[in-house]
Amino acid sequence: MDLKLLTDDDLESMRRAPKIIVNPRARWVTKGGHRERNFMLHDTRDATQSYRLFLRISLTNRSVFSAGLARVWPTEETLVLARYNGPYHPHRNVLERTKVPPGCHRHLATHRYIVADLDPDGFAEAVSGYNSLDGAFQCLCKDCGIASLALHPLQPELEF
Repeated sequence: MDLKLLTDDDLESMRRAPKIIVNPRARWVTKGGHRERNFMLHDTRDATQSYRLFLRISLTNRSVFSAGLARVWPTEETLVLARYNGPYHPHRNVLERTKVPPGCHRHLATHRYIVADLDPDGFAEAVSGYNSLDGAFQCLCKDCGIASLALHPLQPELEF
């Protein structure tokens, strides 16, 4: 897959495609200093279109979290389309030469970052719709067409 052929409209279409979680009982796994949970999703109109929703949270600092959506191709190539981060750090948008102050922020994959050979989801913007991993998950589901808003991803398995 040549990611450089993807337009911003293509990326937005992937983000907005209606999706369903196919493994709602995915387990938390400890990796280094964080816990991670990965859900597999399919486009409800075309089950051959696969996605992964990931949740990560630090074991020592609950403000260090991320909820993200990635497109997964049959070749296993993956592209992070959106990532909702906690307030633990500022972010610098390299191409725009702007800085997002510490606070919750959303990363989006853009054509500009892909063709510049930067992290595809290197662009970020401040958001105010959440302040926890559960809230980031709910915003991600709402913004990215994921039909599992009743799922509470942190319960009951995430214990510190």
